[in-house]
Amino acid sequence: MNNVSETVKAFFEGMEKSGNSLDLELISSQYEDTFMFADPNGTQVIEKQKFLAALPRRQEFFKMLGYQSTKILALEETQLDNQYVMVKAHFLMQFKKATEELLEANLNSTFILNIKNDIPKIVFQIEHHELQKAMQELGLLPVK
Repeated sequence: MNNVSETVKAFFEGMEKSGNSLDLELISSQYEDTFMFADPNGTQVIEKQKFLAALPRRQEFFKMLGYQSTKILALEETQLDNQYVMVKAHFLMQFKKATEELLEANLNSTFILNIKNDIPKIVFQIEHHELQKAMQELGLLPVK
């Protein structure tokens, strides 16, 4: 996590915590009311309230697959101007079935953060991997 500002480092520590504990209040504080989301399937505008409403179902689905945790392995920060930063984040998602070894997925995301008064908020999130495909590669989901 070289050359990452304390503001960004603290933000992503909170993101790791909120994602693992499903702290909806903390997650809500990390996103603008509307934000852009992109993955290999395309780009869309997301309303934060709809996003928050979907997270408990997503968390239950992950638990059913043996989800253990997500860890941030590395961050790369690029200052875009005096208000926006781009952060490339490298995540490790861990899954474990009752009788199996730990399964890990390395995933990369890029975030554009709007920082006002030292408070970052996500305005654009790009997932570089299709999560469903990563889970299929781990054998957690059937290949279609």
